Amino acid sequence: MRSMLLCGLLILFLIPVQVNAQQQETLFANDINHGGFGSLVYGVTYVNGQAAFLRGTRGAWVIRFSDGHAINIGLAGYRTKSNFDTVNWNRHDNEPEMRTNYGGFELEYVNNSYRLIHFGAQTLVGSGTVRYQNGGDFEKSSDDYFVLQPAGNIHLNVTHWFRISGSVLYRYSANVNLDGTGNSDLSGFSVSVGLRFGKF
Repeated sequence: MRSMLLCGLLILFLIPVQVNAQQQETLFANDINHGGFGSLVYGVTYVNGQAAFLRGTRGAWVIRFSDGHAINIGLAGYRTKSNFDTVNWNRHDNEPEMRTNYGGFELEYVNNSYRLIHFGAQTLVGSGTVRYQNGGDFEKSSDDYFVLQPAGNIHLNVTHWFRISGSVLYRYSANVNLDGTGNSDLSGFSVSVGLRFGKF
């Protein structure tokens, strides 16, 4: 009886030791580094078939894996710096000028971020606003629309805390409902340069 009791106690002590000896599984392992950055974006975009200056700001949480690959999760906002004319205006009164801004959630993958020059890809999902100003007499002068913007990036590591990025983006716009402006008018390519400051 006493030997059976001792064997039972020994088993109770051995089981936890065997379980604890196994590596604990977690969502983020210890060899993953975390950081973040803020970025100023300057570029040129096409709206209504016309070139317009583009400005933007980005902020992201950086998740960098032990092999050098990274995922950036954050928010971004972009806006046209200059006004531009509508091209599909079919009314007889004065043609208004247009301006637009958009932003949303942004997810970016960076390949081999430890290298001097490396590449990545990102996608923005969000919404925008287009508005008329300086001319025209209309009941509805602004509208909100959906935006999906994929991009390809090239990065240059200047210092440990500063990077320069070049991007080619395509903005897909949907649900535009405004006189003289449609989805295709607000969709188009952009080229931009980003100045990133932070911990990478």
